[in-house]
Amino acid sequence: MTQTWLVPIDGSEIALHSIDWIIRHAAEYREPPQIHLINVQATLPNDIGRFINAETLREFHLEAGTAALAPARDRLTAAGLIPEVHVLLGEPATAITEFADSHACSQILIGTHGNSGLTGTLLGSVAMKVVHLSRVPVLLIR
Repeated sequence: MTQTWLVPIDGSEIALHSIDWIIRHAAEYREPPQIHLINVQATLPNDIGRFINAETLREFHLEAGTAALAPARDRLTAAGLIPEVHVLLGEPATAITEFADSHACSQILIGTHGNSGLTGTLLGSVAMKVVHLSRVPVLLIR
């Protein structure tokens, strides 16, 4: 049975740790996993529409999300794994877990900053929210 993995990418180097993990471990599976790379763009305040039209905002989010996903997509493609890429809009943890549910993902692989104390709490907040909201297994990769 083919695994379907969801890998959120925020554009940070930490997020690419998940990609490196996938490349190291993908050969251990009988069939390569189906990989969904997603980037979640934060929504802007509603009144921004007075200054910028909706199409310009869509293009902005798509450009920013695509740029954040490019290094992860390129690393996977170079390793012979062809991911599907998605740019979403919303609150990251909610968007990630809803995507996992709607696309029947078997697990979520998410990088964590691995810091301790207050800094770790703040920087790892999306990963921790995903752990709490997800109905599928979450693999935290440091």
